[in-house]
Amino acid sequence: MVTYQISFPEPGSHLVTVRLEFLAPTPATSEDPGCTVWMAAWTPGSYLVREYARNIRALHAEVDGQPAQLTKVHKDSWHVEAQPGQRVRIDYTVHAHELSVRTAHHDATHAFLHPAQIFLIPADLAGPYQIELALPAGWDAISLCADPASEARSPGRFTLEVPDLDTLLDTPIEAGQLQICRLPAPCEHMRMAVWGEPLPALVLRRLAPVLGQVEATWPSRPYDHYTFIVHATVGAVGGLEHLFGSVLGVDPERFAPALRHERAGSTPTGDADDGLLDFLELAAHELFHAWNGKRLRPAILGPFDYHRENYTRELWLLEGLTSYYDRLCVLRSGQMPVATFLRRLGDDIGRLANIPGRHVQSIADASFDAWIKLYRPQDDSPNASVSYYLKGSLVGLLIDLWLRHERPKGDGLDAVLATLWRTAEARSTPWGSAEKIYRSPGFEVDDFINVLASEAGTPPPAWLRATWEQPGELEWGLLPVLGLHLSTKPADPGALDLGFILQDRGGAPWVQNVLAGSPAEAAGLAAGDELLAARPVGGTWLRLRSTRAARVWDHLIPGEPAELLVTRRERVLSLGLRFAGARDTPLVERLKDPSEAIQQNFHRWSRRPWNDS
Repeated sequence: MVTYQISFPEPGSHLVTVRLEFLAPTPATSEDPGCTVWMAAWTPGSYLVREYARNIRALHAEVDGQPAQLTKVHKDSWHVEAQPGQRVRIDYTVHAHELSVRTAHHDATHAFLHPAQIFLIPADLAGPYQIELALPAGWDAISLCADPASEARSPGRFTLEVPDLDTLLDTPIEAGQLQICRLPAPCEHMRMAVWGEPLPALVLRRLAPVLGQVEATWPSRPYDHYTFIVHATVGAVGGLEHLFGSVLGVDPERFAPALRHERAGSTPTGDADDGLLDFLELAAHELFHAWNGKRLRPAILGPFDYHRENYTRELWLLEGLTSYYDRLCVLRSGQMPVATFLRRLGDDIGRLANIPGRHVQSIADASFDAWIKLYRPQDDSPNASVSYYLKGSLVGLLIDLWLRHERPKGDGLDAVLATLWRTAEARSTPWGSAEKIYRSPGFEVDDFINVLASEAGTPPPAWLRATWEQPGELEWGLLPVLGLHLSTKPADPGALDLGFILQDRGGAPWVQNVLAGSPAEAAGLAAGDELLAARPVGGTWLRLRSTRAARVWDHLIPGEPAELLVTRRERVLSLGLRFAGARDTPLVERLKDPSEAIQQNFHRWSRRPWNDS
């Protein structure tokens, strides 16, 4: 048994104290007469080498009760001289002060123990592992374990045992001042632990049918219990999937417009519901990964090499298709109006159209490059790359449209995922531990293509395969299969296409990205420039502040000469350019007089009546 004793003696310092104890194993090679401990460099689901070992502040070792020398041998590993069977104890501290779903965070109110950042791993020991937390007064704890009955609680103590390394690194623990509850029907087998501000009852009521719809998408459920850890505090964002749960970050202020409508006894309209709907999509996304991503996964993603990149060109299948389904499940559950779904779909098409990198990088290549591009954005990112989340979700819709066009009475992409799932389940039943799950055979992209062909009755055409294999535009000619069509909303007269993206720094607008092919690029505007003022040529200089930028742009006319006053490396420059006019906005709308067959197609796809609002 490898044991970890974790305590939090100084919350203000954001340090987590860990004591690791184990019996030195027989070395795997004769070149290693002692034993090695190491820390993961990345975490599954977040494809960036984060070098978690950099957060270790101090280490001290003992062997059979005597001080021992720890020698660092790699960026993430240390060696200690110990003979097989000797008891090794290593005390270390981890700095934990980055609040995200993929890093550890500790303060006076909680400790989120992201396992890749917390646990030093003894090499040549495969588990089991026992984790014991010493809890400050008033704290509770919860984990993303497979069975809540495996968690042991006593006053000031929380203990968990996990069977293998993959399970250890896939089981975050949240400790602190928590609100823990069971979700309402149909999700009584799910629990939620919230740190921060309690989630309003409205959120939980609307969440349960969405999660139920996610589960209904699949032929079977691979877990008996599922746990959500939610960080509900200003600035919290994102989500990360695990085998038996997920971690969500949400800013509770985003619920305020929907709650205001509830207090007034009205239904939220327009963007008033957007904050709550974003959270429903996020929860649906991470739960969907319990199937697509954690168990149904590309062959390379398990077993993992936790020390370095694990390359695959299929992340678009995991994240893109999951992004397509997260919103579709919210729609199917009845928690999102059809009009809102179509508005958001049009917004996504418009967002993609504003990314020059769509002509440079395919989503298959974006998947491979995730390690150096998606998670490491730079000022040229919009011009050189594309998101396999955004474009991948739209490709998912196109695949679904093609399948439903070929087999109008079929189940489209639902049927493809169900077939892939049944195949994976047959190979792995019962799913068991994380080690067993990750060592079950994964799929290759050719497996996906073969199932597409089987469901459609014909191989996917070249244009469809090009949507993920090649960069370029997406074509929307199949939208009428579902009774939809793409139109545009004309831009406001005189509105500008700036050609750059701004960020606010203390009230001042700074250029974050300059888009390729824009007049701003031609004029020499650069990322890192601070915008001071703008004017029509010969007109009055208008000071630029983040809160006033829109008013200043109203004074400029597309196609007419204008000047920008910027600072660059502590020097003031004047740049002349002619802004382009704003682009029309894509709109996805329902056909006016669809046939009965098309209305039925829409209903089978959306689970909503044709005339539903």
